[in-house]
Amino acid sequence: MTIEGTKSVGSATAVDAISASHILYPHQHFSHPDEVIASQTMTTAEKRAILASWASDLHAVESCPELRHPPGVACSIRYQDILSALKALDGREKARKPACTMFG
Repeated sequence: MTIEGTKSVGSATAVDAISASHILYPHQHFSHPDEVIASQTMTTAEKRAILASWASDLHAVESCPELRHPPGVACSIRYQDILSALKALDGREKARKPACTMFG
């Protein structure tokens, strides 16, 4: 076993741990949907999972249903801001996909 091999395995494990932490404990890394969108370390699917979780009625503020208060996040978040972030992710996905052309 070489040191290089050990470092690469450790490095991959560290990246996996960071990614898992973002998904399992998003409140430790993000306080607003814009921060989720701006993350350079997560996939679109991971970002979508966090935002969808925040949009859930489970986190609705009882006296103000247009707000969501995910556990651990200091301030309530507007539901509309979460939806806007999800739409932005959808827009990025559409921009990446090549246009389908038909040859005749």
